[in-house]
Amino acid sequence: MKTVFVFAFLVLIGLAAPAFAQTTNANLIGTYAVDGTETDGGKYEDGNEVVVTMDKSGALELKWNGGEYVGVGQVSGNQLFIGSVAEGKVILLVMDIKGEGSLEGKWWRRTDAGTKGTEVWKKK
Repeated sequence: MKTVFVFAFLVLIGLAAPAFAQTTNANLIGTYAVDGTETDGGKYEDGNEVVVTMDKSGALELKWNGGEYVGVGQVSGNQLFIGSVAEGKVILLVMDIKGEGSLEGKWWRRTDAGTKGTEVWKKK
């Protein structure tokens, strides 16, 4: 009986191990389809994307819509923190890294009255 318990315990740990794996900057490199809302709650138009690459410093470089908007990011735990500038305004994004590889989070733009900015990224 002890052998069966030990075997079952080891199998459970083996299955759970990927869930405890830490995401790194390198894991996020790629191109993502982006859906989201503006800070006032209005939905984005279809066809948005973000390309994530890594700078020689190890920080993530992000380019939305062919470089129209750019940012820098860093993974901490299971979140991606991003600083960006668009149209002269500072933007902050906090994205949760989901188990299947997508990212989902909120963003804020300096001087915008709304707080409903969201983005969902799905790897292409």
